[in-house]
Amino acid sequence: MSLPQDSSAFVSEPVSIGKKGQKVSLSFAVSGLPAGSNPVVGVFDKQGKIVGRTEWQSNTSNPTFAKQFNIMHANSTLLTFSVYNASDSVSATDYLGGVTADVKTLLGNGGKNEVSEGGITFAFTTAMENKGGKKEKKPKEEKKVDPAVAEKLKQKLIAKVDKEGGKKAQDIAGLRDMGGVSYFHVSMEHCAGDFELINIAMEAMNRPCPEDAEERRGGADEIGKVLVSYNDDRLAFVMNVPKNLHDKCAIKDWFSAFTEGFDVVMEGESTEEYMAGWIKQDQEKGIFPMKIRDDMINRGFAFLKAKSLVLDDEDDDDEMVFGDDDYDM
Repeated sequence: MSLPQDSSAFVSEPVSIGKKGQKVSLSFAVSGLPAGSNPVVGVFDKQGKIVGRTEWQSNTSNPTFAKQFNIMHANSTLLTFSVYNASDSVSATDYLGGVTADVKTLLGNGGKNEVSEGGITFAFTTAMENKGGKKEKKPKEEKKVDPAVAEKLKQKLIAKVDKEGGKKAQDIAGLRDMGGVSYFHVSMEHCAGDFELINIAMEAMNRPCPEDAEERRGGADEIGKVLVSYNDDRLAFVMNVPKNLHDKCAIKDWFSAFTEGFDVVMEGESTEEYMAGWIKQDQEKGIFPMKIRDDMINRGFAFLKAKSLVLDDEDDDDEMVFGDDDYDM
C-alpha cells in the first residue's frame, strides 16, 4: 500500500458531514509509536479508499500533526487512520498500527477525543465549520425592548416560578407524610439557573398552606430540600435545612457531600438554614450543567442514605424523587 507523495494537501478527496457543504476541521497527535519512527498517517474511508494523509515526521515516537484539514464528500464518516514508518514510499510492511473512528462521534465531547487500538493512541481535535468556511460574525444589534413589555414578561415568569415552587412543595410534603422522608433534591424547570427565580421558588415552597385553600401550594417549610436549576453556562442550587431538622443533618455536611469534587462559587451569605452556590460549565474538564446535576443528586442521595435519612432502594420506591428524570420535580 502506498500513499500520495504530495505533502502540500492533506486531503485528496472530499467527505460529507451533516448539512451539504459543511466541512470538518481535524487535527491529531499520535502516541505509542516505536522510538525513532518516521511516521506518516494515511486516512481511509470505509471502502479502504485513501482520502488524505499527513506530512512525514522524522525520528519521533510522539508526533503531533497539528495541520488542520477539511474532510468533505466521502463514502462514509467512518474513517481509518493508519500509521506507517517510512521516509519515502510506503508499503504494507511499514504499517505500525492505527485506529478507526466515526467523524460524527469525534465531533462530540467538545471535539476533543482519544481513540486507542493496540498500543497506539490518537488524540483528536475536531470542529465543524459553517458552509462556505468561517465567516466573520457581525455584532448583533441590540433590540430595543419596551420596558412595560419587559416588566410584564418578567412578572409572568415570576408567577410561573412561584406556582412551580408551590406545587412541588405539595408533592414532597405528600411524600413526607406517606413515607417519613424529609430530605429531597428538586429540579426546577423554569428558573434557568437564575438565583432570583430560585429564591422565589424556595419562598413559595416554604409558604404556609391553609387547610381550606382551593388550590394547595407550599407547606414544605419543615422539609429539607435543595433546589437545582441550570442554563447553558452554569448549574445553580439553593439548599434549605429548617431548624426542626438540624439535630439530624447539618446543612454544611449535606452541602459538602452534594458538591464534592466540584469547584463551587458560593452565592450570598451561608447560614445554618440556607446555603447556595453555582458551578460554571467547563468543556475542557467535561463539566456540563445537565450532566453534573445528576451526579450531584446521586452524591447527595448517597450521603442521606448513609445517615438513614432516606429510604433504602429495596425498602421503598419513593427514593426515585431524588433523581430528576424519574420524578417530575
